[in-house]
Amino acid sequence: MEDKIVTLVKYRYPYRAEILKARLQEEGIDCIVTTESAFSLVDGVKVLVLQKDFERALKVYRQVRDLYDTHSKDVIEDADDDSDLPEDFDEGDFEDK
Repeated sequence: MEDKIVTLVKYRYPYRAEILKARLQEEGIDCIVTTESAFSLVDGVKVLVLQKDFERALKVYRQVRDLYDTHSKDVIEDADDDSDLPEDFDEGDFEDK
């Protein structure tokens, strides 16, 4: 079974994504940095990981995030950003059946 690729974080600036990519690779986590999006519009720089590595990658991301005072203003969307989700949201509703 093929593992899905998921977005770990989306940054405004490529250098932030490259810093995270380097740390993920140091931890042995494969990742991809891309600006590809729907309709060829560039709306940020995404760091993608395999779903099976997501939890480990999230820990590394949080470590990197906590190193920089200005980090949060450079993040467009991250895995911890669930503020716009309804309280009864269940990720299990979207799993393949």
